[in-house]
Parts: sequence; structure tokens; C-alpha cells
Amino acid sequence: MSSRPTHREHHRGPRCRLLLAAATLGLVLAAAPCALAAPQETPQPADDAPRPADDAPRPADDAPQPADAPQPADAPQPADAPQPTGPTARDRAAEHYRRGLAFYDRRDWSRALAEYLAAQQLYTNWTATSAAALCLTHLGRHDEALEMFEALLRDFGDRLPAAAQAAAQRQLDDLRRMVGILEVDAAEPGASIVVDGRRRGEAPLPAPLRITSGSHWVRVFKEGFEPFEQRVEVAGDRLVRVHARLRPLSRMGRLRVVEQKGRPLDVLVDGNIMAKAPWEGLLTPGEHTVALRGERRLGTPPVRVEVEVDRTVPLTLSAEELASALRIEPVPVNASVAIDGVLVGRGLWEGRLRAGAHQVEIAAPGFLPESRRVVLGRDQIEVARVRLERDPSSPFWRRPSRPSRLVVEAVTSVVLVPGFGGGVAGTCIRSCEESLGTGGAAVLQVGYELGMGLGFGVTAGHLAASQRLEGRATTVTPVGLEDNPGTVDDRLSLRGALLGGWVGFTLPLSDRVPLHFRLGGGALIGSLLDERTNGAFMASGDAPYELGPYVQKHPALFFYATPEVRLGWSLGRRVQVTASVALPLLVDRRQAQWDPGQVVPAGTDGRGQFLAERLTGPVVLTIAPGIGARYEFY
Repeated sequence: MSSRPTHREHHRGPRCRLLLAAATLGLVLAAAPCALAAPQETPQPADDAPRPADDAPRPADDAPQPADAPQPADAPQPADAPQPTGPTARDRAAEHYRRGLAFYDRRDWSRALAEYLAAQQLYTNWTATSAAALCLTHLGRHDEALEMFEALLRDFGDRLPAAAQAAAQRQLDDLRRMVGILEVDAAEPGASIVVDGRRRGEAPLPAPLRITSGSHWVRVFKEGFEPFEQRVEVAGDRLVRVHARLRPLSRMGRLRVVEQKGRPLDVLVDGNIMAKAPWEGLLTPGEHTVALRGERRLGTPPVRVEVEVDRTVPLTLSAEELASALRIEPVPVNASVAIDGVLVGRGLWEGRLRAGAHQVEIAAPGFLPESRRVVLGRDQIEVARVRLERDPSSPFWRRPSRPSRLVVEAVTSVVLVPGFGGGVAGTCIRSCEESLGTGGAAVLQVGYELGMGLGFGVTAGHLAASQRLEGRATTVTPVGLEDNPGTVDDRLSLRGALLGGWVGFTLPLSDRVPLHFRLGGGALIGSLLDERTNGAFMASGDAPYELGPYVQKHPALFFYATPEVRLGWSLGRRVQVTASVALPLLVDRRQAQWDPGQVVPAGTDGRGQFLAERLTGPVVLTIAPGIGARYEFY
């Protein structure tokens, strides 16, 4: 008896912990970094995929075995035992299981799953259940894999050894971390809840739904109401709520469905089970997809019917044997699915069809449509996974152009001045204490923005900032005598009106969050003040004296350039609040300085004057964080 190789040791983590069928069990649970498996006698395959063991002995009362399997020589045989005349259900199940093994070896998880499920339907056994659970794990259908592993332990737990049961429990713990929770509320009682084409129950649900993490398409439907559809994003081990309030139909039509021979089959409308045939009910006007489904393989392929307002549309369908099944898994999950020209819904679709060739068409906004021919054999379950490619020319991927608009913005800012520079603040060293200049600004901007986001406009406002210097060293020059050294406190103040313009670009980060880039320019026209107090000087002969206060006010003219970034938050279609950071750069054009013509007392030296010192440097850098509001006129 040959044994099956295990997975490589470097495959770690929840996604790589898989159930393996092996030697005497038909199933082994592999969990990194070790695998519970039979001794290895064969080299590791190149694809390194764990797989069920096709040559492993199976329990005689459980795994599918051909009807003509060899019997012990001494086994008693009833004299009148009937001889098999054809393949039994167990024979067919064993054949499907062998096909599944072949697909599994090729890592064709979808086809392997279909074969294992076919084997399970024909003959219930734990080997097919475990193998199907493995395929579901590989396919990323973790919620279904979780349910199947739970069924494995629930239905076959007594037939599994303790080690396999423990490994299966560990696998369940890993899968639960990959599965999120979906809660559907506010739906009409009795409404059908469908997720990715799979009916999950009726509202109100007895408990939240377990959903594989990722994107999903949720549909809630009830007769007499407009269906609710929404795409949701579910994270592992997290809860997502969907508020699925249904609106009563304002315009309605009726559909009557009967089976030609009067058989009571389930009536499916747009994938939802309505009732047993014959059925009559209210639907929204327009196209609908109808099918019948019964026990075993009895049913009808989906057909298209047009429901008209205030009319009853009769539909008679003839049920037949549908010997094949097809499962379509489109990406994106909201893609529309059509089979043989009949639109069967959005997202995942699964159902029975006639054996033979079928045309499958998948389409979604912003993607290139795909058409695929699928040939179904009798007793075959086919899985078609279709991933659409983006259409780069589609406007779906381009942000919609907003209409051109007139904008009005008001911004108030805190103004921070690291230093005025010049002959005053620029000489504050050593024992001199220089505080950070502070102030404020208020600005009103009016402009016009094009739909592409480019804008321009005018600016008007006011700015005020001041800075204090304490103990700045300077001199007083008495008339005809040597300079008197000393210190003085200065308060430099700049005030003025802002007049200019701006250009900018708006980049929408999301529907509610725009990012505005601005570059402003213009002139600041106002005044520059220097107030000197607490002067302490030393006259000739070391005679101290004090001075102050003395104030000089000079006209000021600055050109400015202001790069700015604003982050907005839309409160509606027209109103935004903004937070901004601007860096106004002021260029002094007048170069104001202290007027030495102002005479000050010089103690015992008579009268004197301060030096002619420039009140600012040639360029003053400021920082202006602010908040504001914006209104748009369309």
C-alpha cells in the first residue's frame, strides 16, 4: 500500500492547514508545522498540494466501493443472492470520487469539488465529505468549508480517530478567523435573503450569517415589494450590518406559473423560491427569470418572461430531467450572468441544466464582457470561475466631472512668525529673549472652478502679527559723545490688508473629502510698529539711566506668495468645512527702519538717538494653520 506525501513545512498559517485523506482513514488533518499522516515512501510532488488518498483502504461500511469489489474467499454468499445487473449508486459514487482525485492532483479545485459533491449525493460517506471540504478551502469559500467541516464532525465524528477529530477542530478554529458575520435588519418578515446567489433564509433571521471575508452581493426579496440589492465588504471575524428596508411596489403586474402536467414543483423567480406550482403573485413590471425545480433532477431551464403593469401574464413550463449542473462564480461579485441568452441574475449562480453545450455571458460596468461556451456531460457538475478584465476606456473608472461652479470661501488662521529678522529681531542674541511671533488672519476668497478641478479667483483679508524681544542689546548715541551701551525691550507689530488672487486645483479623495491645492499672491498694505520699553543704558562716567516707552509706526508694503493645502469635508452638495495649512512668504518692499531723528534722553550725557535699524528682514516667513467654510454655486 502506498502512502501519500504531506505538504511542505514552510506552508504555514490558517489558509494552509488542510484536511488530508490518508492510509487507513481516507482523511488526515494536516496542520503546520507537522502533518498527521502515514509514513512517507514517495517523493514530494512538484505542486506540493495535499490531496485525498485514492489508494487508501476505506471503511467497508462507509466509503464508496464498486459493487464488484473482491470479497474474502470464505465470505458466505446467499444461494439466492441477486446478481448485479448494472452499476449501483455506490459504483457511481466511487467513479466520481476517482475523477475527483484526478482533478485534485491537477489542482483543479472546482472540478474536483463537483465530483466529490456528486459522489456525496449518490452515496453519503465521510471520505467524499472531507475531500469536498478540502476543495472549498482551496477555493476560498471558507464559510461553506466551515459548514462542511462542522457536518463532518457532527455526522461522522464517531468514525474518525481522536487525532483526526482534534485536527479537524483546529481547522475549524482557523476557518472561523477567515469568516465574517453579516446581519440583515429592517427587512420585511418573510423576505428571502440571498447572498451571492445562495439563499440563506427568511427575515428575520434566527442568527447572523457567516460569510467568507471579501466582497459579496446581498439581495432581499419579497412578493409585492421592490427587491433590495447591495454590495458589501466583509472582513474576517467582523460584523457588517445591512439595513434592507423594502419599499412596496407602486406599479405591479401579476405572473401565473403552472407546470404542464400539474406537478407541484418549486417556482423560482429571479432565483427566489416563491411557492409550489401552480403559483400566482405580484412582481415589478419588466423582465424576470423563471424556472421550476423539483426532487432529484426534475426541473426546467431558466426562461425569460415580461411582466406588464396591471396584467396577469400566464406561463406554462414543462418539467424534464436536467442531468447536469453548473455553478458560475463571477468576479466582480455584482456581475450579471446570462445563460443561453437568459439573464439569470447578478453574482454567483448555481442550478441544473440540460446536458450539452451552453453559452455563458458575464458582464459588469467598467469591465470587458466575457462569453464562454460550456459543455456539460451527463451527471456532471461544472464550476465556471470567470474573472472579468477592466475596460480601461470605460468612463466607470474615471471620476465623474463636476459642473463648473462659483466658490466662496472664508478662512480664519493662526499666524506664527519664527522671526521678523532685520536689525531688530535679527540682532537678538546671547542674553536676549525672543518669543515666537503670533497673530491671526481672516481671508475671504471668491473664485471660479472648472469641472476638471482647476480654479482661480481673488483674495481679500486682514493680517496682524507681533513679536516680543526682551533684553536686546543696542546703543544710544548722545550728541557729540561716545555711544551709550544698554538693552531695550521691543514689540514689533505688523498689520495690514491683504489684496491679491489665487489659482488652485481640487482633487477629490472620495465623494465627501476633497483636497484643495492653492497658490496665492498679492500685496499686504499696512503698517509696521516698533514699541521700545524698559531701556537700561550707561552714560559716560558709568551713570545708568532708563528709557521708554518710545513708539514708531511706519508704512508697510509687502508682496506675498502663499502656497496652501486645504482638506475639505462635505456637509452636503454645496457646503464644506475645511482645515488648511498655508505658508505666506512676505517680501518687504519699503524696508522700514527706526528713524534716528527721534531724540531721546541720554542721562547725564544730555540727548541722543537710537541707531537706524531695519525693523524686518528682506523676507519674512510665516505659518498659518486655519479652518474655514466653503460654499459652491452651481
